[in-house]
Amino acid sequence: MRFPIPFFFVCFVLFTVFLAYKRSRQTQNQDHANTSFLERERLANATRKKDISGLDYLPFSAAGLPDCLLEDEELASLELVFKDLSDQKIIDLSAYSNTDLKLMYGPANLTALTEYDDNYHLLSTSLTAYAARLRELGDTKDATAVLEYAMQLRISIRSVYLMLAELYMQQNRPEKIQDIRNVLSTMEESFSSHVLARLEDITKP
Repeated sequence: MRFPIPFFFVCFVLFTVFLAYKRSRQTQNQDHANTSFLERERLANATRKKDISGLDYLPFSAAGLPDCLLEDEELASLELVFKDLSDQKIIDLSAYSNTDLKLMYGPANLTALTEYDDNYHLLSTSLTAYAARLRELGDTKDATAVLEYAMQLRISIRSVYLMLAELYMQQNRPEKIQDIRNVLSTMEESFSSHVLARLEDITKP
């Protein structure tokens, strides 16, 4: 006598087969990704050293910042950072992986390029902290000047542009917001789009 196969059993078998197929595809895709990565690493490590002297380094100088007359330990500490960075090469390479950098410029340049990128992030956070501290101490004029200099350098930190917009609004200079929009229009869309959206909130009446 033949017994009918329960429906739930058929579904279970089909689901098990589907999971096995998905797992197999994921394994194949992961193997392919690993192979591609290893091949890129092999090529990257074999890339000859290239000249990096002509890269688009940030023209930062502590002389571009306002002369702060406030006596404050935090400000003084940040000013030492700026003085040190004035003699360093600075460039934003956050869009690239180490493998990308080795393919582009050779593994012999990786240590130097990593240092220059670290300098960029140190400068970015230090400028933002400096402006925020000046604002906290009531020196909105110098805080604005610091942020305008950071904007001139195209620093990719949202708070630079948002804090500057807030200061312009507090100073009854809303027309200056257009300067921020103009600069953002020249930067990476993935960065500028988020900042522009926040600017709209700040400038709402």
